[in-house]
Amino acid sequence: MFLNCSFEEKEFMKKTLFMLMAVSISLSTQAKTVTDTLTALQHTLPYRADGTQNFPNFTYQKADDLPLTHLREKYHLDSVAGNGSDVERVIRLLAWFHKQVPHNDVGPLPELNAENIIDTYRAKHYAQGCYGLAIATNEIMLSMGYSSRVVICFSNKYPEPQGGHVINTVFIPSLNKWVYIDPQENAYLKDEKGNLLSIAEVRERLVKRQPIILNPTANYHDIPTKKEEYLDKFMGEHLYRMICPLNSEYNSQTRDGRKIEYVELLPYGSVEPPFTFIETQQSAKQKIVCYHTSNADLFWKKP
Repeated sequence: MFLNCSFEEKEFMKKTLFMLMAVSISLSTQAKTVTDTLTALQHTLPYRADGTQNFPNFTYQKADDLPLTHLREKYHLDSVAGNGSDVERVIRLLAWFHKQVPHNDVGPLPELNAENIIDTYRAKHYAQGCYGLAIATNEIMLSMGYSSRVVICFSNKYPEPQGGHVINTVFIPSLNKWVYIDPQENAYLKDEKGNLLSIAEVRERLVKRQPIILNPTANYHDIPTKKEEYLDKFMGEHLYRMICPLNSEYNSQTRDGRKIEYVELLPYGSVEPPFTFIETQQSAKQKIVCYHTSNADLFWKKP
């Protein structure tokens, strides 16, 4: 399930996020024990809420903007979401896309947006890595009026992350909170009382060894996802560093010459990379900026 990605995808990520986005899943992950994978997370210094905001505000594209309207109408997403609560609608959208494009560790498409990802798979059976799946899911949620983000998750390894995973967070208005979803696994998570969990809550519960319930419909290529392998061994290792695009909008991750900005949440006191600096990469065709913060409240600020 969690295997090394292709050379093309690895090189693509390195070039665009200074080796922060080499979304390659380490084979050694599966061999580690729960104690091994959670040790770094459990011994991490806490975040701090007293730091000032050193990055621009996150933005979320409106559902009535033309590209998102086209996406919603082309794939009949209103019908896919159906009636009911916003939680039920988000879960249906997640399950629908999970069935549209399966996961495979291949190089990402040059044009990274939901329409191209879906149509390319339908025409050529070219699947996507977790990065592409999260981008498409993000745009689907935006098209339905939900504030959403792509969340790139890494371990404490730097500058080579030696593995990673990309998921999504969606803001649920009725719950007034962000929730964790993973299109690769059709996964969402709850506490022992049935409350949907955010990424921040999942991280905290892994550190404290508190109960986390994986939805029974979570699967990888129709094989049920195992909670211990997925959460305790895999995500437990890769919730040390989290990176989100600053501007959540359609086609925002296609490398077409515009400036692309990210914000990375790091534990207070992180040395590699330093939690207080800004990384910038400039080439003839692309400028990429990554802000760093140790203030989780600012990073997970409600839309």
